[in-house]
Amino acid sequence: MKKIMPAAALLVLLLQLPLQGQISPKEKGLQAINIDAVKGQLEFLASDWMEGRATGERGSFMAADYIASMFRVFGAAPAGDATMGGRGRYISRGTPPSGPSGQAGQSFIPPKSYFQNFTLIETQPSAGSTLTIKKGGQEYNFREGIDFSVSRATMNVKFEAPLIFVGYGIQDKANGIDDFAGTDVKGKVIVRLNGFPGYNDNTSPMYKKLVGDNLRAQYEIQRNKSDIISKMEAAGIIDLTINRDVTKSWGIYKFNYYPAPAENGPRTNWQSMRLDGKEVNSDPATITITERVSNLIIKESGFDIAKYEKDAAAGNVKFKPFIINGLTAGLNVTVNTRRVNVRNVIAIIEGENPNEYVAVGAHMDHMGMDNGKIWNGADDNASGTVAVMTLAKAFAASGVKPKRSILFCAWTGEEKGLLGSEYFTLYPTTGKITDYMFYMNFDMIARDVQNDTLKNMAGITYTKAYPKLEEMTRSAVDVYKLNLKLNIRSQEAPTGGSDYTAFTENKIPVIAWMAAMHADYHEASDEVSLVNWNKMTEIIKLGYLQLWEAANAEIK
Repeated sequence: MKKIMPAAALLVLLLQLPLQGQISPKEKGLQAINIDAVKGQLEFLASDWMEGRATGERGSFMAADYIASMFRVFGAAPAGDATMGGRGRYISRGTPPSGPSGQAGQSFIPPKSYFQNFTLIETQPSAGSTLTIKKGGQEYNFREGIDFSVSRATMNVKFEAPLIFVGYGIQDKANGIDDFAGTDVKGKVIVRLNGFPGYNDNTSPMYKKLVGDNLRAQYEIQRNKSDIISKMEAAGIIDLTINRDVTKSWGIYKFNYYPAPAENGPRTNWQSMRLDGKEVNSDPATITITERVSNLIIKESGFDIAKYEKDAAAGNVKFKPFIINGLTAGLNVTVNTRRVNVRNVIAIIEGENPNEYVAVGAHMDHMGMDNGKIWNGADDNASGTVAVMTLAKAFAASGVKPKRSILFCAWTGEEKGLLGSEYFTLYPTTGKITDYMFYMNFDMIARDVQNDTLKNMAGITYTKAYPKLEEMTRSAVDVYKLNLKLNIRSQEAPTGGSDYTAFTENKIPVIAWMAAMHADYHEASDEVSLVNWNKMTEIIKLGYLQLWEAANAEIK
């Protein structure tokens, strides 16, 4: 007996070791997120082979194929369009079937692909539009490409209307700005200044208030300026030009000349795109006029623009919009359009509850190629797309079903106006949009701002009515010792220049990630060599922990 007891005790100990060494499914998923996995995906997605991933162009289809293949490798199932071939499956509707599969009590689910295919309408240059400014019996005629440029036009339009000056044309309730207060712009041509109060002086009180250290805010302000006018039924928009030359990219070479990559600047072949929508709706055409045309309008208005800009930057102005008496603008816009095939990539890890979903997404598209340069968009937004793929890897590695199904989405058309995510919310490939309980967005998570000396700063915006989102975020950082210094902001209904906007508009709570705005934003210099791998990996880990809670617990 004395010899047997030690052996028996050793056997018991050996049997207990695997149990003690077991880790939870949540931990298994977390361990699947590492720098090598992040690097391997990002280095290819942001390589020259992807040709800048511009919406509708060859590189975007190559990128979508790659993303779909990684979803399959990682174990996330296809959740895009139904396909004609392949084997589907039957699920119970709650009533026992009365016969073979496919009869009463069961519903047939057709097989799916990883792609949500749709079309966008691309607007091409026409150079046939004209602008007429009338004062009394005098008429000034201006030509597109010479005196003005046109954007946001979606169909041919022709009108003549009075001009109304609206300052910068901003509505910002949080900061107490409403340049449209007490006026109706329906049927009128809005005349506005570019930018926002203090935009050209980063030491001014209003710049600090509206932008501060959030450099992306200035892009969101400009986008919001256009979005709010879409609902006001204005006839058109004229953007004034003051003390700058907007014509630099309008000229053509009289001979076949293609600048070297080091010589050329912004993309010159960028075309706008739009969704059809469910109703006939023409957004007002926006025209940017040269300084000489701007001075004609300013002179006739009798308004001291220079004083207004100075006072507005200081926050010392109570502005009221006014009609520019005696002037009308006539605009004849000619638009050439065509339909372009595009696609989102959608994958799923099914949950226990078939009627509830959470989603995580990022836009895979970027700026494409032009004159020998490739806009690889390593940070914007190969980084966010890699986060979505890596989260699919992590949840599959956990080995358990989440409570709610998780959709993993790579959007197209974000750079064209948040179009891929908007299309999905109009026509979800899985469930109804009202079945979605939460959405997480990743956009630009791989870089540092200049004052980030520790290289660990990142920003999160979340829906204010869900404070538990912030609580669980701070708790996860502490518990898992993540090296992140977070700037966490809440908003009633977060919207802006990324794909969470469409989900917010459908009353779905969101978390939106962004690490930094930097000088390489929308430049061909946004390359893999500048990525902060450690911070990007830490952000993905925290995103995984946030999404785990959203998929398995209550978040309000």
